[in-house]
Order: sequence, then structure tokens, then C-alpha cells
Amino acid sequence: MTCPTCESSKERPHSGAYRFQCLACCTRLVLTTQPEKRLASAMLAAIERCPGNPGRAAVLESVRLALTKHPSVTPK
Repeated sequence: MTCPTCESSKERPHSGAYRFQCLACCTRLVLTTQPEKRLASAMLAAIERCPGNPGRAAVLESVRLALTKHPSVTPK
């Protein structure tokens, strides 16, 4: 099941809305920082501070999978 924030991001991809309890939202947020590792680290820290977060390891694995499937996500 997709969270309401993920659903709304399909219609408004630049809304800036993310739910830190949702793995897909966390992945989308970290992907927006690519290729800036410093910014990605800051977003991961913000996610970790939120109760009910999916966990750093799960988010990083999801980001890795997204980058493997769609390498064009990162700017050239």
C-alpha cells in the first residue's frame, strides 16, 4: 500500500512533502540530494530523528536499488 504523500507526489512531484515513516518517501527525499553526499547525510539524520522511521539501512538499500534501476536519477 502506498502512503497518501506518495500518491500526492505523483500528481505534484515537486511538492516537497515527505512522510518519514514511509520508506518510499524517505527514498525520494534522499534521491533529491544526489549527488551531494553531505546533503544526503543531513536528510538521513533528519529521518533517523523521526519516530517510526524505516531505518538508515533500509533507506540506503532502497536508494541503491533506485539508482541501479534508474541511473538517470542522478544529474550528469
